[in-house]
Amino acid sequence: MKTSYFSTDRGGRLHYLYSALINGESAVRVKGIIGLYGTIFNPKNNTREYYWEDNDNNIRHVCENKRYDNIDWINTLKDSKKRAKELKSSKHFMAREVIRSMPKELENNIICQPQKLYKIFDKFFECDHILHPDILLGYHGYSKPDREGLNMSDALLQDKRYLTIDLDYSIDQMKKRKNIIVYKDDIRHMARGWFLGGGDMNDKTDESYYNHISCRINEVRKYPRSMQVALDRFDIPYEMWSLDKGDYSVFGFRNDLKRYETEGTLTLLKSHHHNKIEGWIDRYMSEYNEI
Repeated sequence: MKTSYFSTDRGGRLHYLYSALINGESAVRVKGIIGLYGTIFNPKNNTREYYWEDNDNNIRHVCENKRYDNIDWINTLKDSKKRAKELKSSKHFMAREVIRSMPKELENNIICQPQKLYKIFDKFFECDHILHPDILLGYHGYSKPDREGLNMSDALLQDKRYLTIDLDYSIDQMKKRKNIIVYKDDIRHMARGWFLGGGDMNDKTDESYYNHISCRINEVRKYPRSMQVALDRFDIPYEMWSLDKGDYSVFGFRNDLKRYETEGTLTLLKSHHHNKIEGWIDRYMSEYNEI
């Protein structure tokens, strides 16, 4: 059964992607750091493909040969937890995916918010697993309520679809898949991950950093319910699944990583600030017990 993984940032996507590939199944990630593009990882034919819309509004495609059958997963996981500067030089190509490695021709010529990418959604729906499937329904946003126009929970609740798509086609394809909405029971554990990897402090004060990350956590906590509303709107069936308690067999994997195996990837907060995290978590839990 083909599966769609509806989750937020820091919501187990890397664990899910690695698990899919360990099981020899294809996966597409429809997301990027400089604009929307699709990356298809396919162990079945040992390829990694990229699809994007360039600055001239043309759909572009690059295909690379990659060996999945001899990936050193132990050291891939080890490297995945290094800081971004070190990750760039990792010899393990899947470890570099933590920072979204991409071909230069994509990086240098991509439109940030494509309106024609939907024309090759059939390539994405062919994959066994889809990460960021909300984009295939036209929803594009981030869990950053401090940035105007990018509040994903409101977009889902109010049916604000920023992308041009063939909605009927996408709905029909989603109904043929097992759709999983991911949520987190352990809010304290969630908060820790966000304070460690939800952003750089840079020139922020402790107070401004705390407020910024707290807003992001609150937005993430709203996502599962908002996504339910969106899928109910289109009569798309789904299952709820807990990152802390859920059985990974729901995804049909024969082999899987241990729970929390990818915890610690993409830690952005510099180590000399780590002694502040427990205090931030305590404060967050007292201020935002419910949202």
